[in-house]
Amino acid sequence: MPLGTRGAVLLVALMGALSLEASADKVTVMDPVFVEASPVGNRGASGRSWQYLSIPGFEILSRCPDGFNAAFVRALQKGNAARLALLPEAFWGQLATPIKIVLYNRPPEPQEGVWRAPIDLSWSAEDSAIIGLGSMQESHPVTLGDGDTFINCGNYWNTQPSDSDFSVDVDSAILLGIRAPHFPAWFIEGVVGPRGVNAHRVTRSTLSGDILLLPNALWTYSSETQELQKKAAAAAIDGGRRQSLELLPLGTLLSGTVEGAQGNLWSAEAALFVRWGLFKSGNRQGFLDFVTEASQVPVTEDLFRKHLKLSYIEAQQQLEDYAFLAVNEPLRIPVDVPAAPKEAFRDATSTEVARIIGDWGRLEGRATDPADLEYKQECLEQADRLFERIIARKEQDPLFLAAFGLYEIDAKDYTRARKALEAATAAEVVRPRAYLELARLRLDMTLSGFQEGIGDLNQTDYSEILNLLSTTQMQMPALLGTYYVYARAFEHAPVKPQMVDMRVLEEGIRIFPQNANLAYKVATLYKRLGYPDDAKAVVERAMKHAESEHDRKLLNEFSQQGVR
Repeated sequence: MPLGTRGAVLLVALMGALSLEASADKVTVMDPVFVEASPVGNRGASGRSWQYLSIPGFEILSRCPDGFNAAFVRALQKGNAARLALLPEAFWGQLATPIKIVLYNRPPEPQEGVWRAPIDLSWSAEDSAIIGLGSMQESHPVTLGDGDTFINCGNYWNTQPSDSDFSVDVDSAILLGIRAPHFPAWFIEGVVGPRGVNAHRVTRSTLSGDILLLPNALWTYSSETQELQKKAAAAAIDGGRRQSLELLPLGTLLSGTVEGAQGNLWSAEAALFVRWGLFKSGNRQGFLDFVTEASQVPVTEDLFRKHLKLSYIEAQQQLEDYAFLAVNEPLRIPVDVPAAPKEAFRDATSTEVARIIGDWGRLEGRATDPADLEYKQECLEQADRLFERIIARKEQDPLFLAAFGLYEIDAKDYTRARKALEAATAAEVVRPRAYLELARLRLDMTLSGFQEGIGDLNQTDYSEILNLLSTTQMQMPALLGTYYVYARAFEHAPVKPQMVDMRVLEEGIRIFPQNANLAYKVATLYKRLGYPDDAKAVVERAMKHAESEHDRKLLNEFSQQGVR
């Protein structure tokens, strides 16, 4: 397919239900930031080459000045140390592939009378890097990912960091979210939610050494936070007279998310509870042990008492008292920062540029906001040009082939996708989604035209699909889609699978205990294949972990159908 049309075709496929009228609307387009690798190197219009650095956990691609690059890497290293000061290493998930970081440096350009950044990047405090203080937040970095690979990209025009006030955190929310078994919702909210203890972390150097600075707690709204601060000050004047504060019962807080008007209170209280447990309960290790077990079994008051040595009522009393202190008290935690890395940036290869920026274009081009139609098309076309230039050289790098194969799936060129993914997986590439999507692709292509159930797959195809899924399981992180594809393969197996063959599905339920949809899917499969008792057990276990009314309703509907 001609290069000029590939991005447009993929965009149409992704937009699906959008009307032609919406597609034709005039939109303001940001000038694409990425400059594709040229035949003689990877220099763009600025004349500066893409620079590349690989350090543990990260690949960095930069068009920024050397001084900025050094400051960024140091801040990244300090951010990792701060993360480990907050929670132990076992609390952070692991990725099979490093997080990619793209740094670029281009001035805003006038468009329709407004000065804009060269690329339309929306900043979100919850899922993006947090860059320093004040004007440095103008860099607006954004993180995109598809479960096993994450790419952080930002424009750092006119940013001049110093080692004392530059802070970077691109991975905390990601690593907490991918950890298996998954943490309960209240803990994730309490750490990286909008009011979480790590929501706006800033690492700063002080005369006494490096510290993790956690600002005072936030309550439901700014006005409510200020009101609590005033009450705390009044209590101090009155000799410490205790103030009352309405909280959700601790059992309600720990049972899952709360909908409606109480959602803000649940979020604020989750953050307060985590803050208290980690730093003010006097039993940090007991709190950590409680969180660890709560990711595996349903939370009960007995479990709480086992680790915290308190009843719900006793802990609630402490939490209420602590709220008035927390809104006035920043936390300063020592951080053990290692020596600066010795690795140096080098010129990036065109394959590295294509692999990382092409993958970014694929992920960014998936969005379906009609206001960004033309911009998304630019991202996809850029990815296409980068991939095609390298693939024309018959590139055999497994990581590049995996990225290219995933792009071709989105482009709906399944023949090229399968060829690239088969080459990548045959080379034992470390990228779990490559194996998962190849398994899904082979299953779709084999079942094309007929799907009757047991007997649809022959033994060869069935075995190869299960082998691919098995490899996905062995790499990190755990991907939810793996277990859905397993379930679908079992539905069309050459012969009716036995329970011993399908126990792998319960591994998925253990890793994703709060995912009611997966439990529903597995229970439905068990019931259909004639294993009603196992189906009932799956639903009953999932009901204990359900974290929302929607999930409980879904599981109740299954139970009401009768497992007979």
